[in-house]
Amino acid sequence: MKTYGWVLSLAGTFIAGYLVAVIYHPKPSTGSFSHENSQTDLATLEKPVNSNAKNTGLLFRNSNLDDNFANQPVSKPAQVLVKHTPDNIELSNKAQSEAKPNKAAQFDALKHAIQNNPASLANSIEQLAALNVDNPDFDLLLSAIQSSTNSDSKQALLGLAEQYAMLSDAQSQQKFLSLLSSASNIQSPLLVQGLVDLATLELTDTKSRIEALSLLKPYQISDPERQVITSELAQQVLTANADEAEMLLSQLMRFSHNQQRTVIASDMLYNSSQAIQLAVLNNINSGSIPAANDLKTKLLDMASDQQDSLWFEAQQTLLTSFDLSQQEYARLSAN
Repeated sequence: MKTYGWVLSLAGTFIAGYLVAVIYHPKPSTGSFSHENSQTDLATLEKPVNSNAKNTGLLFRNSNLDDNFANQPVSKPAQVLVKHTPDNIELSNKAQSEAKPNKAAQFDALKHAIQNNPASLANSIEQLAALNVDNPDFDLLLSAIQSSTNSDSKQALLGLAEQYAMLSDAQSQQKFLSLLSSASNIQSPLLVQGLVDLATLELTDTKSRIEALSLLKPYQISDPERQVITSELAQQVLTANADEAEMLLSQLMRFSHNQQRTVIASDMLYNSSQAIQLAVLNNINSGSIPAANDLKTKLLDMASDQQDSLWFEAQQTLLTSFDLSQQEYARLSAN
């Protein structure tokens, strides 16, 4: 009996130990395993080693970007800062001084080629036609053609100008005037009509109008066209600034008949602004306006009145451009 009891006691102890082991040491479930793996993966992504690997890639890309940036033009703010350093000012001045001889050499080479090779003249004319008038190469090429001794150069420029004579856009009009700028005596009816149209167009700017008129001769146009030109000029003079008024008045005198010039000038002296009066005086001194007695009377009145803002200019015009009597000179000397 004792032996049987001991066996039962031992078996009970074993079962109790097994139950304790099962209760206090459970086997991990599948869900817990997945959760722990998720935590482990997240922790692994957040480890510094992985961060370093990512940063290494970024540094590599930044290194490439820096290399590319080094090959790019300097940004505008950097240019402004560098521009004013003494070294760069010296380099800029040196570059400009070296550019002038290069331009001169280029001009001489063009001129020589145009003078000695008919094909060069033809090519140069084609290039002029293709270039915009505001391109520096246009001026260089035009000057080389104009200054060459090739007898065909002048006619080649006139022929090209005829292609622009009837065009109304601003670029063509300016090229038309530029091509004719060195012409001394324009005979082509097409070119003359182109200049007349340009001078009388309402939208033509003052500078272009004056250039067109300066290339025309009064005898080249009909009386009706001449009347249109003088009527428009008379109105434009009154509204122009001082510099433009003087140039417009000079053209007005050129295209007015002799008997009209004194009347126009006298009227402007009496009824116009100071700028117009000064333009009249300058045109008298240049010979554009005849020194007529009517004008002398008005100028004597102006020169005798020191309250007149142009009294001194009127006095000088009388002394240099008019035939004065002793009494008239004494009147001037009294002031």
